[in-house]
Amino acid sequence: MKNVRFALMAVAVTLAAGTAVATNLQNKAERAETKYFKTSTGEFAVAGIKDYDYVCAWDHFGTCTYTFDAATGTYRSSEAGKILFLR
Repeated sequence: MKNVRFALMAVAVTLAAGTAVATNLQNKAERAETKYFKTSTGEFAVAGIKDYDYVCAWDHFGTCTYTFDAATGTYRSSEAGKILFLR
């Protein structure tokens, strides 16, 4: 019984560590992408660095920033919210 419990605990720890590493890598890649915001004329402009060039507040129905998808040539939603401050 102890061996089974040890094996299950080892699998759980390994799975948790793998998930943490994968999430960290995904977050780094997402932060490296250029963020855009939609201007009042409907065009997209570079937003800059979060919490320095712009501040985004949570908003259920709005989109704060976008990223450019080169494969389709369109902008896709990156972060939900609304821009409170833009430098």
